[in-house]
Amino acid sequence: LNASDPDEGPNGETQYSFGVHTSDWVRRLFTLDPRSGEVRVNGALDFEESSSYEIYVRVHDGGVPEMEGHCVLQ
Repeated sequence: LNASDPDEGPNGETQYSFGVHTSDWVRRLFTLDPRSGEVRVNGALDFEESSSYEIYVRVHDGGVPEMEGHCVLQ
């Protein structure tokens, strides 16, 4: 994932996290790097168990107040 903020310094730094609607099951299957936004699979995915996954992602900046954005990966 890639988010950008034109602010300088800490106000322009972005941080990624799973959104509140991301299930615990999906959180165990995938990791999300809070700095880079890189999503990785933890091991093998079983197509018979699930043929699709929804990962809700939140990104916010370091400003006060925080500005945030959301997306869904499918």
